[in-house]
Amino acid sequence: MNTTEKKEHTHLVIWGLIVIILVLFLIYLGFAAFYSSHFLPGTTINGVDASGKNVEAIEEQIAQEMNEYEIKIIAREGKTEVLKGEDIVLKPIFDGSIQKELKEQDCFIWPAAFFDEFQIQIETMVFFDKAALKRKVNTLDILDRNKMKKPENAVVSEYHKEEGYIIIPEKEGTTIKKEKFMDVLRRAILKLEDSVSLEEADCYTKPKRTSESKKLKKLVKLMNKYAGTSVTYQFGEKEVVLDGETISQWISVNKEDKAELSVENIADYVRKMAEEWDTAGKPKKLNSSYQVEVTVSGGDYGWRIDQEKETEALAQIIKDGQKVTREPEYSKWAYSRGENDYGDTYVEVNLGLQHLFYYKKGQLVLETDFVSGNEAKRWNTPEGAFGLYYKERNRTLRGEGYATPVSYWMPFNGGVGFHDAKWRRSFGGSHYKQNGSHGCVNLPYSAAKTLYDNIEAGCAILVYDLQEAEIAEARKKTKLPTEITAAGQK
Repeated sequence: MNTTEKKEHTHLVIWGLIVIILVLFLIYLGFAAFYSSHFLPGTTINGVDASGKNVEAIEEQIAQEMNEYEIKIIAREGKTEVLKGEDIVLKPIFDGSIQKELKEQDCFIWPAAFFDEFQIQIETMVFFDKAALKRKVNTLDILDRNKMKKPENAVVSEYHKEEGYIIIPEKEGTTIKKEKFMDVLRRAILKLEDSVSLEEADCYTKPKRTSESKKLKKLVKLMNKYAGTSVTYQFGEKEVVLDGETISQWISVNKEDKAELSVENIADYVRKMAEEWDTAGKPKKLNSSYQVEVTVSGGDYGWRIDQEKETEALAQIIKDGQKVTREPEYSKWAYSRGENDYGDTYVEVNLGLQHLFYYKKGQLVLETDFVSGNEAKRWNTPEGAFGLYYKERNRTLRGEGYATPVSYWMPFNGGVGFHDAKWRRSFGGSHYKQNGSHGCVNLPYSAAKTLYDNIEAGCAILVYDLQEAEIAEARKKTKLPTEITAAGQK
């Protein structure tokens, strides 16, 4: 191809491109002219598709849709209600607003409109009777107060042995916020929407507290800490276990949603425990040295739980969520938690025969006569079970009108105790009836020394009054010899 031909070819290409550009430009102008009187692609007016339509066509379509308009109200539990346009006198009002929107439209951006959306909302175009809407809404089944279910807050469950306390989730209910619902419904109608979801529009009254509440989770954690406590009380070889099944009955939630541990219930538990396990002051059975069972009543020897201290200690253990094995706090102690709280170490004092026996670990250590309180002057030595307070050497005993020095002093009931009485020439018999002591148990010096050397503070002193005739009668019933040996027969 020569130079002339190349120039001609180039001119043809250029003119071809010019023609194509002109054609495209004319097409562009043609569509721009079209969209000067028609709405751009992707345009909706109050929810009605207006793409490529002029004002008359849109008004006709809107009027048609309003004639057939109905909106579905979607509620919870699968319920729906339908509200029709005719129920609320729905009709269009064409006041030039559509023309105004069309004039404001930029017709020259029509190519870009294919990739965009234009939503136009004209509230003045839609008319409905607000009073009619209100009347219609009041007839809706979903707004019947008698059928609405109130929302329920998330709460703490009852205590279960396996899982303790858990959070019971909230229940949403079906109670509708009417003002919110009316506002949502009016807006939906103005947009000519075909449905409205009350759930999505947040039209329901919500529970005030949900299962995600940090405060509720903290509460459950604390309650489970309390209920997770385990206390194994030891009473000798026997045990009593306190755990969540009982403790949970002492836990409550106050108005501020805080866990409360009832000190009154704890104190009541300790009181009942003391009633069952305390032995102090309770009658005690003694298989006496005369092979006759004696009931020793009175006195304060035995186990006694310090209820105030134990209540305080137990409350703290529960608050700390501990798992412990322990004995309760005691105000008084005894030798044993066996069948007899005095065990096998005790002093047996028979006022009737003015004779006593001291057993240590089951072995007879001392047997002796004594002189007890003066019966004629009503200074009788008290009966009962007591614990030895202490022992002391070389004490002067003082009272009204006397000051008596003794070598061995062993008190067990107030000012009453064992002591030597070197001024007496004889013991036992009936001396106590007219020439008895001020209430103490007078012992021979050697007997007092033996008792002093072997006894320890806390030892049980069992004082009873059993006459010879009573012993003989009791032994007769059990087919034992009625004679009583000097040392008895333990």
